Amino acid sequence: MKSNKSLTFNSIFYLFYNLINIVFPFVTGIYVTHILLPDTIGQVEIARNFAQYFVIFSFLGIPTYGLREISKCKKDKEKLNKVYSELMIINFISTIIFTLLYLYLILHIPKYSQDLKLFLVVGISIILNVLNNSWLYEGLEEFKYISVRNLIFKIFSLFLLVIFVKSPNDYLMYAAITVIGTAGNYILNIMNSKKFVKFTFKDINLKRHLKSIFFLVVVNLAIEIYSLVDITMLGHMCSKENVAFYSYGIKIYKILLQIVNTFTVVLVPRISEYYKEGKIKEYNEVLTKALKTILLVSIPMIIGIWFTSNYLVCKLYGDNYIRSSYVLKIVSLILLISPIGYLLGSRVCLVTNNEKKMVIPVICGAVTNVILNYFLIQRYQEIGASIASVMGEFVVMVIYVYFGKKYFKLQSINDTLFKEIIVIILMSIYLKLISFLRIDQLYMVLLQIIGSILIYFGILIALKEEFVCDFAKRFLVKLHL
Repeated sequence: MKSNKSLTFNSIFYLFYNLINIVFPFVTGIYVTHILLPDTIGQVEIARNFAQYFVIFSFLGIPTYGLREISKCKKDKEKLNKVYSELMIINFISTIIFTLLYLYLILHIPKYSQDLKLFLVVGISIILNVLNNSWLYEGLEEFKYISVRNLIFKIFSLFLLVIFVKSPNDYLMYAAITVIGTAGNYILNIMNSKKFVKFTFKDINLKRHLKSIFFLVVVNLAIEIYSLVDITMLGHMCSKENVAFYSYGIKIYKILLQIVNTFTVVLVPRISEYYKEGKIKEYNEVLTKALKTILLVSIPMIIGIWFTSNYLVCKLYGDNYIRSSYVLKIVSLILLISPIGYLLGSRVCLVTNNEKKMVIPVICGAVTNVILNYFLIQRYQEIGASIASVMGEFVVMVIYVYFGKKYFKLQSINDTLFKEIIVIILMSIYLKLISFLRIDQLYMVLLQIIGSILIYFGILIALKEEFVCDFAKRFLVKLHL
């Protein structure tokens, strides 16, 4: 296996992948909110939320663990085949178990059995996990394939949505189409995997993976609990409309979080490889680049959200969803908090074989989130859930960084932070001044967005921010400009 794939172009391809994930939910969200009612959307989100618990349990942390293990053995074909086969067998067994448990619950619990068709439709996403081997491609750094495949099925799903979802009664079809895209991705992944691995039963040893996998399933469940428990508790304590408002605010934030995490995800196989081979200098350099990217992308994104989200959310989803913009503003803080914890805590612990330590911060964060949800949702509904999510993520980040700090040494971060503060102050002044102009709000937002981007990167280049200038030069060289 080749391991010299360009980090720059892996990042570009993965960024393209995430841009597709931005365009699709925005377009579908705009369409769906104008066809379905908030109450109906909330109903679908509650069902999908319940099914997602079983999806998380069924994949047992294998996407995270598998990425690491594949990146370690990708140069050894025999080991690669063995690891892949063992993890797919474990994945198959766990998926069958949790699919059966899900079916039992929705058939015997009145709250779910009353809307059985909807829960059966969204439950298909659980059994589809038997085909989930996306971690193979991420571990092999096949980000070009991931991007192209994702584009194909996003376009196909959008086509189905426009054709079949035309009235408020089509909520079941809407739920089904969200599952179809996942099914297509997984089926194509399995078919294409024959180019890289060969499934085998020879000398397999499932037991050696179980300890790490069980630790990671706790970690993954606790990580997901911020959105899952929020919707679960909102569904029990508030109306379906509150669930819809929260879901759409969170949906946008999650899309933006994917952009911030783009470079981090791309770098995980590389930092695993460097650490395993004892290349500590290169390992620290890659971590430093990833952290700088997080700072340079997430902070201006948060500022932009606070100035433009009211207009953009209402324009996209309608005036009925203004409360989603308040949710988005609050949870936008996680765009900085979560990636830092993910990089310097979760990823560092994972590549240094300290996954046991990953359990403590995520459980502490999850407990914080649930307790705050209980008190804040009663009074502030979806806003309370948003505040609880931010606080939970902050707790996770602090503990993660504390555990991970002895395994890395960052370089020249303070210089980048100083320049970032200068640019953010100037950008915020510009955004505020533009808001005083008496012009159409659309033109105002366009001026804010375009002007902010030009100011941000222009000043960083003028201040000779090393990381930004270096990336720009390398990108132009690759394009032969």
